[in-house]
Amino acid sequence: MANGSREPKPAAGRGRQASGAQGEAGGARTAESRTGEAKPGQASRRSAARTGIRTRRDRYLVAVMPPTDVRAVLAQLEEDPACTVVRTVGTVHPAGAFPRLAAVEMPADRAAALARVPGLHIEPDQPLGRAAVRYDGRAGHAAFHGLGAPDAHELDAPAGTLRTAAVEVGDDAGRPIEGAEVSLYGTAFTAYTGAEGRAELTVPPDVLASVRALVVHPPRACWPVVVNRPLLSVDAPNRVTCLRITETHPDFPDRQLDSWGTRAMGFDRLPPTHRGHGVRIAVIDSGVAAGHPDLSDRIPAGRDVIGQDDKSWEEDLIGGGTHNAVLLAGRDDGSGVVGLTPEAEVYACRIAPEGWTLDLVEALDYCIEQRIDVALIAYGFPEHSPLVAAKIEEARRNGVACVAAAGDSGGALSYPAALPGVLAVGAIGQLGTFPPDGADLVHLDGRPTPEGVFVPRFSAGGPGLDCCAPGLAIVSGLPPTSYGPRGGTGTAAAHVAAVAALVLAHHPLFRPEPGRSQAARDSIRVDRLFAVIRASCRPLPQLDPSRVGAGLPDAAVAVGIAPQGTYAPVAVPYGPMPALVTREDQAAALLEPLHAAMRAAGLAGEEERP
Repeated sequence: MANGSREPKPAAGRGRQASGAQGEAGGARTAESRTGEAKPGQASRRSAARTGIRTRRDRYLVAVMPPTDVRAVLAQLEEDPACTVVRTVGTVHPAGAFPRLAAVEMPADRAAALARVPGLHIEPDQPLGRAAVRYDGRAGHAAFHGLGAPDAHELDAPAGTLRTAAVEVGDDAGRPIEGAEVSLYGTAFTAYTGAEGRAELTVPPDVLASVRALVVHPPRACWPVVVNRPLLSVDAPNRVTCLRITETHPDFPDRQLDSWGTRAMGFDRLPPTHRGHGVRIAVIDSGVAAGHPDLSDRIPAGRDVIGQDDKSWEEDLIGGGTHNAVLLAGRDDGSGVVGLTPEAEVYACRIAPEGWTLDLVEALDYCIEQRIDVALIAYGFPEHSPLVAAKIEEARRNGVACVAAAGDSGGALSYPAALPGVLAVGAIGQLGTFPPDGADLVHLDGRPTPEGVFVPRFSAGGPGLDCCAPGLAIVSGLPPTSYGPRGGTGTAAAHVAAVAALVLAHHPLFRPEPGRSQAARDSIRVDRLFAVIRASCRPLPQLDPSRVGAGLPDAAVAVGIAPQGTYAPVAVPYGPMPALVTREDQAAALLEPLHAAMRAAGLAGEEERP
């Protein structure tokens, strides 16, 4: 939500002095024991004894505000048997710029007691998530909204006989696919294929009879597949074939990829001199597979804030960070994926898996240290955090432009995208950019534009969404050395981060000129940058404005080489249609796939035509 307003620093709590915090909480525990209530941790220990599974303790951020003695507070926390200090994060910036933080595991009543101590600010340390697009109809619920409402099948364990359906997954060359996710759309039933490409789904009989779709998502190299209203056999394997990306992109990766996102946003209209030279981008994500062929010598440095070292960022256990890094910085050698900003300096900040808001704060500290120009934030969290808001504002004052994914929950904007001073980016997809039986069809939500553009159902929106970008069926690099399609608002935000870097490098307002000093690294520069990006957007009036914002940024307009209002055409670049020669041919070819997609999504009947 890039409106340029400032977030106040977190306020200290009220109550007794820090030296009395221990006694206050201790008195509360004594009272509990006298009344027979469970002591902190006792209930969870009893539960663990019954189930054999330990439960996680609540985790909080403790901010020590000046002039409170940081060392005294930390010493008390470390001596408190109810508290476990997980990690502390100091500041490398001038004194008073930001409080020192500690992540502390403790019971809720202990956190409430500390919140009453002057000089301390307490808030939950929230887990980070991207609510990744899982193609199973449940994207975002676990990451952003607890566990979500249970399906009818989850309310009670089935009392009858279970049925097992085996699914064998292979590519169109006949090779089995290992590690493919196999799920029943709209349910919690998911399995993964083994080395022979086989997965087994054991479910109640009524599930097999009523399942809406079978969705298969390969880990790499192939397109995901959806089978609508499948008649699943329990007597023989159910075979699913996934189309290789080399079938839709001939000669890839020997020849460079022609991405639909590149053309939709006008990157192909830029002169060859516009490559982002001199601009620094931080990919705050899941790390980067530095050994990927498209990233050779392209990532100068990074930081793993989870592992607390400067090397393990080179490992990506999820794939999103590598996908975005290649999209931004892929080598321009005529093969694979050429980055949208091939001469920008791209740095990696690993905050996932198992990241928390404290890790995001530390990643932003790293961005300030390294004089990063554009910070791509692919992960988010559900509730407002005053501490993250204050750190975002500090980064903005230091000239760091934060471009954040709106979130993949399908609901309201996640944080930090919802914060002032952040450019929030939603996702769009386009029919014809993936196979006609592709699992991306399950994300079709509402009627598309005449060009087939639509907002995927997972893309978050609402007040504060600034713009949108391609975030579905985007082929890029995956760890360790392969390629594949991915989607999500993090992918969309990577496209907009590239526009931001190109504007800083090449727009007359920002680039160094003879006789003129470079624009100062401050909040004014960030606000002007975001204003330029929003002004470059192609409006999408047929789509919900709360989910597309100002529209789709155009790179050529944004850097100032194309007049305002002259946007890149959003035409279908490949897919189930034949080669498109004229506008009339394009319209005629688009109608039938569009109608088929809407039928598959339940948005049109046999008699309806778009």
